[in-house]
Amino acid sequence: MYRLRTVWVYAVGLVLTAFWSVRILGHKIVGSRSFAKVIHDAPRQWSSGILRAAGVRVRYVHLERLPQDRAQILVANHESWFDVFALAATLPVDYRFVGKQELAQIPIFGPAWLAAGHYSIDRSDRQAAIGSLDRVGRRMKEGGHTVVMFPEGTRSADGRLGSFKKGAFVMAINAGVPLVPVAIRGSRQVMPKGRWTVRSGEIEVRVGDSIPTEGYGVEDRDALTRVAKRRIEALKESSAPGRPLSGGDATGPGDGASPKRTEAAWRAS
Repeated sequence: MYRLRTVWVYAVGLVLTAFWSVRILGHKIVGSRSFAKVIHDAPRQWSSGILRAAGVRVRYVHLERLPQDRAQILVANHESWFDVFALAATLPVDYRFVGKQELAQIPIFGPAWLAAGHYSIDRSDRQAAIGSLDRVGRRMKEGGHTVVMFPEGTRSADGRLGSFKKGAFVMAINAGVPLVPVAIRGSRQVMPKGRWTVRSGEIEVRVGDSIPTEGYGVEDRDALTRVAKRRIEALKESSAPGRPLSGGDATGPGDGASPKRTEAAWRAS
């Protein structure tokens, strides 16, 4: 049964990808007045269609913790391609994804993805990546939108959090915008890394309390990374769906939920 589902999901995904990519590029080329609406609707409709074809439901916990009217960086764990679909289909904010440069090189899809305002980063060139992230940070603040990043940089094969790359955290500090930790659960059962088959199921997206970054320097990036990682681990491990996590998602000494922190407190985390 799941083999037939897999074939169906790939067929639907191919058709939807072609349809929305061509539509985005067409509206951009002709300078359509509807372009802004198209690039808003495209990732949501594309992802929703793939989720429906796969028989996957998405449920949010503590969505109220995600402000809709400010620039911010959403950092999430990454276990499956369906993480992207789950977030893109249902996030109630103006968002942009940051992905590897190879995505931008996919025919038709890549140019459409960039035209829609999403970002590609060349991770093979450290200096180029740093420059790209600086530009992303400036555009994020100017546009007041949410940037979505997977700091592990790749999908986890066993569900455990891997080491976090520092780019998202340096960008948050330089831009002075908060981080929103998010845990995605259930996506690995739908489509784990290394497998191409798709199974139906439920994906749960758990939103944590924002982590403020105003007033901190790049020297605090390691401490900020540890704080965000612990928050995501706590969200992943919680067994109380729909209920606030105790201590504002705190998981260790020095990682309280207070919106004001000193530089020494960050370093002690």
